[in-house]
Amino acid sequence: MPATLFICGMPGSGKSAMGKRLSNRLLWRFYDLDDFIKIQSGSDPATLINTLGETAFRSIEAEALRAVPRDQPLIVSCGGGTPCFHENLAWMKTQGDVLFIDMPLISLQQRILQSDGLQKRPLLGNSPAEVLLKLEQTWLKREPFFKQIDWWENGLSLKVSHLEAEVKRRMNL
Repeated sequence: MPATLFICGMPGSGKSAMGKRLSNRLLWRFYDLDDFIKIQSGSDPATLINTLGETAFRSIEAEALRAVPRDQPLIVSCGGGTPCFHENLAWMKTQGDVLFIDMPLISLQQRILQSDGLQKRPLLGNSPAEVLLKLEQTWLKREPFFKQIDWWENGLSLKVSHLEAEVKRRMNL
């Protein structure tokens, strides 16, 4: 099976940006799971959550995760909650390496508010204070799953060159 790296982290932690940069360095295929869900279902995750609810979205997300083509080396940027539902984390661990990008919640709040994140992230609320509160609540729910990920990197100082070297070391490339 070709090498696969799943990148996990809280919303706004830089999973997609780092995944794209790393895939360019390694010359691996890159999938943003949210984009893949849109291709598969015809709707983006925010629309699916708003129309179907989070429970139905998490089922769609789990199906999409397992449907990502893995015929060549691959990096998958997962949604923030992906490892926390439908045994996704256990499955990812059997399919490749899993990386968690760790960021302080206040930094996540700032990143989300500086982008158009509130439209893309319906689970996080509508105001700066609500975003921080929702991030804190989300962290408390998801932390037990995140703690099962063996490979953590500090998102505040993360360099793509470091990740490239670490992927090569971990995957014996």
